This record gives sequence, structure tokens and C-alpha cells, in this order.
Amino acid sequence: MADDEREIRVPEVDTTAQEEQLADTQRKIDEAKVAAADLARTTPDPLPDSEPPERSTPAS
Repeated sequence: MADDEREIRVPEVDTTAQEEQLADTQRKIDEAKVAAADLARTTPDPLPDSEPPERSTPAS
């Protein structure tokens, strides 16, 4: 019997729990994106008009 003529039997797997976990994780990601976008809109720029130093700073 040739390999391509063999019947392949794949057992059914219950993926309900995995799908629920994936959906829950996706919801958390979506909520985090909304929270991050909200923070970006409401948090002022800490250095709005700052310019880079003209000379090296002691730390650099």
C-alpha cells in the first residue's frame, strides 16, 4: 500500500477552552491599547519645548 493511499485519522480535539482563553487574552490586549491611547492623549509632554544641548553634558 502506498503512503498516499493510507487513510489518516485525526482525533477530534476540543479547543473550546483554548478559544475562550485566546478571546480573553485578545480582550485584555484591546483594553490595554485603549488605555495606552487614552494616556497618550491625556498626559502632557514633560519636555514640550526642550532643545538638545549644544555641547556634551557631563553624563554623556
